Amino acid sequence: MVKIIFCQAIFILGAVPPVTQADDGVNIKEVRRLAKLPVNQILQNSPIEIISIENYWPKVRGRTKPLMVFFYSDIDSDSQRLATLIKYITPHYQSRLSFAQVQVAEKGKPDKNTASDLRSRYSLDKTPGILYYDNVAEKMVLEEEDYIEADFKEFRTPKMFIWKTYYTGIRKALDKVLSD
Repeated sequence: MVKIIFCQAIFILGAVPPVTQADDGVNIKEVRRLAKLPVNQILQNSPIEIISIENYWPKVRGRTKPLMVFFYSDIDSDSQRLATLIKYITPHYQSRLSFAQVQVAEKGKPDKNTASDLRSRYSLDKTPGILYYDNVAEKMVLEEEDYIEADFKEFRTPKMFIWKTYYTGIRKALDKVLSD
């Protein structure tokens, strides 16, 4: 059993070339450095609008193009790693897609009451989380007065050793979604 797992690990590691430079000139060493910073610092100077829980629905309803919303905790390793991915993806899509961020906790995961509130108000099952709203203007479907179903939810957070794989995969997925 140990031999099988070891062989699988060698195969997987052999299939992923050891690189320090991802596609599009992304420096993996810089990504690792950024991932140690709070999310607000990682995303500063990025084309990502900061929105609050209080103005969430007016922003979602008032958009003119698809919107990707990142819910996060400022100091949380999962949120920090996902923030690096978002930071590097936004410049490629800012002309066709709007990006927003919503801080739901200062440090660590949100408390049970906050998590429950996020689940009931936005169908956000986990933090960090990304909600993608494709339905713009007249195509928007309101299921309840203050609720719009997200077209896509993403809750996986990349580990640093497969960051490039996530980066490439998300770029391909966004290209496909935005081409429809």
